[in-house]
Formats: sequence, C-alpha cells, structure tokens
Amino acid sequence: MTYWKNQKIWAFLTLLPLVTTFLSALFLLPGTAAAKGEQIAADQLKQQSRLSFTLRDAQQTAYTVYIFADDEEASTLIGPDSQTKNKAGDVSYSGTYRAALLKSGASFGTVQNVKLELDKIILPQNWNFVVNSKENGIPDLLMITEWGASNVNMIKTFVIQSGDLKRVNYFQHNGKSIGNSFIAMRDGGIRALSGGRVQFRYYNNAQGIYEFYTFKINAKQLQMRLDDIRNQKVADWPNSGVGNRAYLKSLKDAASKGQLPGRTDITTGLTLQTVQKKLGKPKSKSNGEWGALYNYANFGIGFDSYLHELKSNSRVSVIELYNEKQYLSPGNIKMWLGKPSEEYYNEAVGGYEMIYKWGKHGIMFNYEEKEDLIDYTVIY
Repeated sequence: MTYWKNQKIWAFLTLLPLVTTFLSALFLLPGTAAAKGEQIAADQLKQQSRLSFTLRDAQQTAYTVYIFADDEEASTLIGPDSQTKNKAGDVSYSGTYRAALLKSGASFGTVQNVKLELDKIILPQNWNFVVNSKENGIPDLLMITEWGASNVNMIKTFVIQSGDLKRVNYFQHNGKSIGNSFIAMRDGGIRALSGGRVQFRYYNNAQGIYEFYTFKINAKQLQMRLDDIRNQKVADWPNSGVGNRAYLKSLKDAASKGQLPGRTDITTGLTLQTVQKKLGKPKSKSNGEWGALYNYANFGIGFDSYLHELKSNSRVSVIELYNEKQYLSPGNIKMWLGKPSEEYYNEAVGGYEMIYKWGKHGIMFNYEEKEDLIDYTVIY
C-alpha cells in the first residue's frame, strides 16, 4: 500500500507543473503577474482591463488592445485634477500598465512585450485614443499620452505589425531622429490626413503662433517621418495653402534665379522703365538700405539708385518680400534650406540677417531677435 501511495504522490507532483501552466494559460489568476507572450482568455481580459481600444493593422485586420495592470490600485479624487480636467469623485487607477492583443474572433489574447510607459489612468479619460487610418495599407495609430507642459501632451504612438503591438519612432525629413514621442495640444491636437499622413497641432507660446507638424508613417519601418510644417495665427486646421517646405522650395527656386516668386518676368537687373511697364504704379515709394524702393502689395522692388537719382535705365538690385504672414522662424528655414551661408547681427538695421547664396544670386531673411519670426525677405 505504501508503494502505491508513493507512486501516486510522485505522479501528482510530476503533473502539477504541467497542470498549473495549463490553467494559467487559460485563466489569469488574480494576483499573478501575466508574463510577456502569455495567452489570456478573452473574457478574463475584458474583466481585468482598465482600457480597451479597437485597432487595425495595415491589412485592416481588427484587434482589440486591452490595457491592464497586475499591481493596480484605485483611489478617489478629493479635488479636481488640473492636468486631466477630471473632477472630484472621479476614480484614479495606478499601476504598471501593459497591453494584451486580441485578434478579432479569437478566444485568447497575447500579453505584449512593448512598454507603454503608462502608470496612471483617471476615468473618464480622453488622453489615450486611436487615430483611425483613412486608407488600406496604413494602420490605425494608438496614442498613449502624458503631461508634457502647460498646453501640450507628450504623444507615444503604437501600431500593430505582424500581430504584435509595436512602438513608432519619430524622425526629421532628413532621417535624423527626433525620439520616440512627439507633442500635441490636448483635446483635438491630432488628425489623420490622406496619403498615410498624420498632423499634430500645438500652440507656440514664445512666438504666439499655432504650429502644425505633418508626419508620414512608414509602418514597415515603424517610423513617423516629418513631411511638412505650417505656421499660422489661428488654431483652425489648415486645409488650403502651402506649408513651409513647399513655400521655401519655391522661394529658393525663384531666388536662385533672382526672380520674384510667381513672376518669372520680374528679375533683378531689369530697368525702371521695364518694371513700370510690367507692374504699373507702385503703392508707395521710399529710400531703402540699398536705394529707392517701390512698394507693391506683397513685395517691393529695390533699385541701384536713390529716389533723387532714379533714371529710366536704373536697374533692379533687390526684390523684397513682405512674407511676415507666413510666420516663418529661423529654425523653420534652417530645417528645409539647411545651414545658411552667413548669419550675423546687423547693427545698421537693428536685427539679424541670415543669408543663403546660390551662384550669383541669394536670399536674405531678416528678424529682430533670435527667437523672433521673419520680418521680411530680400532676394538679390
């Protein structure tokens, strides 16, 4: 009898690890930390998770992302939360939150390896959300956000790739890394555009403008690459016009030929007589730094002689652009045009001048202080 009892005990002990592993795979026992890659029953995920989102991969296959924490603790706000705008009485949850991914129609979800860097959730919440793609071949984006500054949140972006939740990194247009997060205004600071593009909006307190950063997603490489920037005084999404990248390209193309942008027939070297025939009477006339200046609606034509010296054969020496409403910063220009040929403070004009040269022509951007926006631009 003793022999058979011992045999039964050893058999039980031998099977116990297998049974435990099997049951753990089926049901996540309360108080037991879910391991990476572990399978969890769909019903258990729904019960344990604090947040869930529907997310499609690039092939438009739907998954549910469940966010949960094994060490979660709950408390009630005794006063309003100034960051999240939650009210007293709302429930705050804290813990080390992780994600599990459940494919549509599946019975079990898989705990993901990716780190969410999320440790607090206050309900109701709108800080974590999905940006739905507008076309096939582009995945939905899961945005996990956290406090960044007084008027922006830090945005962490995740997509589903090959059945796993993965984090996306941000890059400048030239491939230089920005990091694994970006910034946007709270409450409607992100929108999806066509062509796999996503636009981020935030208010630049220092310069008093709204900046709109457009990124293009490369799902295979898990990259969001900067495609353009647009600056304006109003918060409305820009649905027309051109961004800084296209504007500066057109400016460079014209300046490198000494032309007025949009008017290939107006160039440096033209005579006063020719300018008057082509442009008519100016709105005003004055003497500028280089000579006489004929002011038109959005630009000025500068000559090589002052007003009292002007003759019909006086030549155009510079073209001034009154492009302050483009709201360009020196940083915007350097991003798209590269390092300037020269940059210095000009005491004579009381401001900074940044110069780019292309052959015998060039362009000069003028601004008062280092953090100011461009006041005007000169093509010569």
